[in-house]
Amino acid sequence: MTKLYKLVVTGAFNAGKTTFVKTLSEIEPVNTDKATHSQGEKKIKATTTVALDYGKIRINHGSAVHLFGTPGQDRFDFMRDILAEEMHGFIFLVDSTDRHRLDQAAELLASFKKHKNVPYLLAVNKADQRGLSSDEIRQAFKLPARQPLVACVATDRASARAVVEQLISLIEAR
Repeated sequence: MTKLYKLVVTGAFNAGKTTFVKTLSEIEPVNTDKATHSQGEKKIKATTTVALDYGKIRINHGSAVHLFGTPGQDRFDFMRDILAEEMHGFIFLVDSTDRHRLDQAAELLASFKKHKNVPYLLAVNKADQRGLSSDEIRQAFKLPARQPLVACVATDRASARAVVEQLISLIEAR
């Protein structure tokens, strides 16, 4: 039986949300990237998502997964609220190479979990690079042992797809 899932991909600035959606999407992804404004952001990357990223994939015998990527900056937090409506679950991406954004990311995760009690995965992105360990991230986010934490490389289709499939399994287990 085919199903339809709405998954939100969220996280702090530069966590890899746009890349994750682009890597997976089987259709031409929609993105709303615009030039970054602050000098600090410009040093990291030239563009940033201002509204959403959207992509779609098929899994498990044709079930459709709609992926909605959120903006990372706080000034666009209203879009996170809009995109979280009617979601079945969410993927929270953490840049394992960016120790300086961990506090911001932990606050964002806490606020995002308030939207709706849905399954989520914390995906430790850039796992192919030297960065924080899963244990360090679990401790920084004060995650219980039962909360899934998965390594991810947003530029690798198989890695990103495995994250989505694991979240769908959690959703279906409910």
